Amino acid sequence: MVIIAILLAIFILKNAPPTNQGNNTGDSRVSLPEAKAKIDINKSFSFPLKDQKGEEVSRIDYSIIDASLQDQIVSKGKSYTTIKGRTILVLNLKITNQYDKSIEISSRDYVRLSINGSTELLAADIHNDPVTIQAISTKYTRLGFPIYDADKNLKVLVGEIGGGKEEVAINF
Repeated sequence: MVIIAILLAIFILKNAPPTNQGNNTGDSRVSLPEAKAKIDINKSFSFPLKDQKGEEVSRIDYSIIDASLQDQIVSKGKSYTTIKGRTILVLNLKITNQYDKSIEISSRDYVRLSINGSTELLAADIHNDPVTIQAISTKYTRLGFPIYDADKNLKVLVGEIGGGKEEVAINF
């Protein structure tokens, strides 16, 4: 009888559902691989915020925090993975709204990418636009540019669409 009780206990323990014992945190978030390369940029720009009449009502601070090369990212809840020979240049941005009202901007309108010394300027294909920034607050977002692994001499030109641009070299 004792042997039957022991065998029954072993059977129950082996077939019991797993419990959360510290090793399994229940974290269902997606894990992405580390960036292939990353550099700090820490460059800030200030742009006018204009009303419907074209008059400046406030300013936005637009900062490029850093740049990285990644083979996989998540944007708007979708996972993007590059094919062999390609990668994604990711710019992490910080945008501050100094206005006392919420605003929506297209963060990609302020940045263009030049590759290999070309005069052809590329806009970001991966973005979270339009970006809503609450009144007197800061929003973090990012832009992604699919590029070839072999691309060199990366430069971003930052400025308003119809205005002057400041060149920022990205050297990994």
